[in-house]
Order: sequence, then C-alpha cells, then structure tokens
Amino acid sequence: MKKEKQNNSFLAEDPKKDFWLLFKVSSFERLLQMQKGLLYMNSLEYFSTLEDEENIALRVDEKEKIFGILRAGSNDKFFSTISLRVGDGKEIDLGSDAILTADFPRPKNTMIFCMGALSDDENGRMPGEVDDKVHFDPRFLEFGSHILIITEPREFGERISVAISNNKNLFGSKLFNSGCGLVKYEQLEKYSGPIGLFIKDEKYSWQLEYRVAFGAEDNCLNTGGALEFNIGDISDISHIMPIQALLDEPLSIKRRTYRKTGNANGPISG
Repeated sequence: MKKEKQNNSFLAEDPKKDFWLLFKVSSFERLLQMQKGLLYMNSLEYFSTLEDEENIALRVDEKEKIFGILRAGSNDKFFSTISLRVGDGKEIDLGSDAILTADFPRPKNTMIFCMGALSDDENGRMPGEVDDKVHFDPRFLEFGSHILIITEPREFGERISVAISNNKNLFGSKLFNSGCGLVKYEQLEKYSGPIGLFIKDEKYSWQLEYRVAFGAEDNCLNTGGALEFNIGDISDISHIMPIQALLDEPLSIKRRTYRKTGNANGPISG
C-alpha cells in the first residue's frame, strides 16, 4: 500500500484503540458475507450525502467530508481570527462569527468500514454499563437484525493488514491518522479544530463506533462507488447472533483486579 504525502499541520490526534469487544450490526445476509471475508466499505462522500437509504438520520453525517473547522473567537485552547487578503494586500477581518472549514481532498476515495466496540470511558466504565451488565441501545435494531462478534480482534486486524498490503491500489495518508480506532464524540456545534475521521458529533455516541479507514483508487471501486474488500474467511474468529438476544439479556461483565507477585499475577478482587 502506498502512502500519500500530506502537510503535518492541523492534524487530528490518533484515535484510541483499547477496547473489550468488537462487533458489527447488520442484516443476517450481510454478516454472512462478512464472515466469508467481504468487508463492504463506503466512502466519505457516500456517508455525507446519503439520500436513498432507510433510517438516513442514523447513518448520514453531513460533516463526514469535513477534515477540520476553524471558528473565529475564543475557545478552550486559543483565540482565532479569520481575515481575507484582497488584491492590494490589505487584510479584512471577517469578524467574530466567521467560520472556515477544510474538506478531505479525496472524499470519494476515502473508504470507511464501520463497526462497534465496547470500551471503557474516562471513568473506567463502558457506555450502557449498569450493575455489571452492558445494555445495548435499542436503536441498533435500525442497523439490522443480527450482530457479528469478533472473538479474536488482534487476528482480525492482522488479516485486514495483510489484505491491504497485498493490494497496490490502496493507499494511506496522514489524514487517516493510524487508519483504525475508536471514534471520539464531541459537541461539534461550537467546536474549532481538526475533526479527521475519528471525531463525530456526540449525538451519534450511542453507536460506539470503531473505524477502519484507508484510500482506494477508482479502479478498485464498484459501480456504486463502494469498495468490496476481501480479507479471507473469518468464521473461525467470529460468531453471529440476533441483536434482540442482547437487548433481552444484556452482556454480563466481570472485572478483576490483579497484583503482581513474583512472576505471577494474583487476584485482589472480583
């Protein structure tokens, strides 16, 4: 896989990658295809301009193509001004309400595979965790009837990496950060700074999204502009079940604390 050169300025931070569980919610048919190795990846262009999908409000995000937002005025980190330089060299301040946005340079060639992940928040708890059980949001049913759970995430990542390295028509970019990780949710109404691929508005936070992202040249895409990316059969490291089963009976979790004693780890609690 080749790597596109980009300027280092105004880059978003690399996303976090620590999680407990990786999953995908979709139709049973689509998840069977995924188990056989097919990752159906759509572009930034697609996600920002959805018009013919069911449940558009859950999927479309008009900010997907926006790499960053700069707002004039003060925020938590700095004070910014935005000015326009005219022909004679004179600068005109656009005022405290000015907003400048920068789009990704190749949105139709920037491909994303969206999954979900259970991970601890800054308080050491998972979203939806109550009394040692994790409750999935019922809105997941709008994505499909079934859930595919990855039982060996590290191996899953390795198979993706091998498939990427074997395809010369795929490319990386600094704009993609490390190419995979957890989405961070922010209040974007007044946000100023880089967004990248791994920051979304907090209204989507219930989706618990984990993303895989890279670039694909036009000759890789199907007639609909999607990438049908094959990583080989993963039925040995995944299983499929109805999402309703997890809504009816939330996942139980068990947290244990260990203390290192000599060359061994002994439980303290849990």
